[in-house]
Amino acid sequence: MVDLANHIADEIVDLERKITGQDLRPSGDLRVTTNDTLLVHLLSEVFVGFRRAFPEINLDIVVGNEPLNLSRRDADIAVRATERPPESLIGRRLAGIRWAIFAASGDAPKNFTAADARRYDWVGLSDGIGGPRPTKWLLDHAGPDRIVYRLNTVLGLAEAVVAGGGMALIPCFIGDATPGLTRVAFPEPEIEAGLWLLTHPDLKNTARVRAFMDYTAAEVGKRRTIIECTDVPAAKRS
Repeated sequence: MVDLANHIADEIVDLERKITGQDLRPSGDLRVTTNDTLLVHLLSEVFVGFRRAFPEINLDIVVGNEPLNLSRRDADIAVRATERPPESLIGRRLAGIRWAIFAASGDAPKNFTAADARRYDWVGLSDGIGGPRPTKWLLDHAGPDRIVYRLNTVLGLAEAVVAGGGMALIPCFIGDATPGLTRVAFPEPEIEAGLWLLTHPDLKNTARVRAFMDYTAAEVGKRRTIIECTDVPAAKRS
């Protein structure tokens, strides 16, 4: 009976999703999921601007670091930093999120290179947060004993460095905008992750979904140089 009920529920959600996909009016409710860091440091202004441009669309923002199931209509659209978006979803890669090494401005070393990493304390991310690449870089270059402070979210990483917790790998668009931080090494290219805008194929022609994806892609595109650190002169990059 439970299996049958789950099957019926899936069929109902599938039907609802296909019906919604035929909606041609840019109005109604739109549920968008993203993580706390992207919302606070990048997307709040974009979302508010979208509401001004499309006042008949109501946004429901679901914040979480765990991906929601767009096939089950947990959300209509996802804005995610990921290396591998789910194959069941469609969308576009908006930018590459570049990371750099930051220190508190009063303690920032000069002429820092990766070979110096073991000389300093570091603030790092818990396993499974922010993707495996930043954690692997720290383990390889600084070693586990020098990671003295860990967080299970990228949100608050910059503030921990400003407070004197140690140096850290931080996305450029966060570190460069945080007072009290100094970038001591230019972006580490192997740590880059993609910023993706995703939806379910059945919803791609829905007017409000299409309007949101087009608007968000354009607005994030205006900030792409900040996200990808391409404002850094090529001669100075590591």
